[in-house]
Amino acid sequence: MDSLKKYYTIIIMIFIIGIIFYDHLFLKEFKNTYKQNGFYTVGTIKEVRGYGRGTGFNYVYAFNLNGKKYESVCDIGNLSYSKAIKKINNNFLVIYLNNDVYNNRIYSNIPINDTISDNIKLKEFIDSNMKIKSKIDSIPSPGFFLQNYF
Repeated sequence: MDSLKKYYTIIIMIFIIGIIFYDHLFLKEFKNTYKQNGFYTVGTIKEVRGYGRGTGFNYVYAFNLNGKKYESVCDIGNLSYSKAIKKINNNFLVIYLNNDVYNNRIYSNIPINDTISDNIKLKEFIDSNMKIKSKIDSIPSPGFFLQNYF
């Protein structure tokens, strides 16, 4: 027990470094595999939630897959809060990884009509539009450290 008291700061530092490293790998996995293993769906932004002491905002969004509803968080990027709240209850493109549904991103700069709903139609829509393909390469930041899992 004395060794824990003696080295608790080192243990906490190792734990924090591990969290940051895992978060980096989580983002890197999405960047490297979304073109091969990514699937498309439509997500609806539910709210804009602040984090920190007014330092930034996240979109809270939901999407349905095979009858199951998923809720996730994604950074709003350089968009102002007043513009971000105007996107609430609108549909946007969501890309998720086939092997990990929780590793997903919403693209709030790519609105999707209600008529396009399945992966095949979305893939055709995106492949036919070069502007949208270039927007997909700028990947939005995810919520921090497993925020989409819990």
